[in-house]
Amino acid sequence: MTALAVEQATPISTDESRTLNRCLDNEIADAVAAFGAASKVSADARAQTMQQRLADYIVDHRRLSAIARQSFMAIKTGNIGPGGATGDLLMLTLKELDELTDRLPLPH
Repeated sequence: MTALAVEQATPISTDESRTLNRCLDNEIADAVAAFGAASKVSADARAQTMQQRLADYIVDHRRLSAIARQSFMAIKTGNIGPGGATGDLLMLTLKELDELTDRLPLPH
């Protein structure tokens, strides 16, 4: 700042220098505060998205587990063989459970 004043042959008083420095300090502080607030909003949004993804995962896991249990119980009674539609449903459900686990939303 002083170098520019000397170069331009424009004197800067002590009060003007203090005012400029105070303004710069205030603007820098405001920018840092705004950046911190934006970072918090972004982190909150990521956490909320992760919570929703986990909630969706839990719902799908419970649904598939219930289908697998019901299919197994039906086969276990002995009236339904594992080679029929119920056995196919059980295998499909177990495959979906594996795929669901592969899609588990883990933080990076």
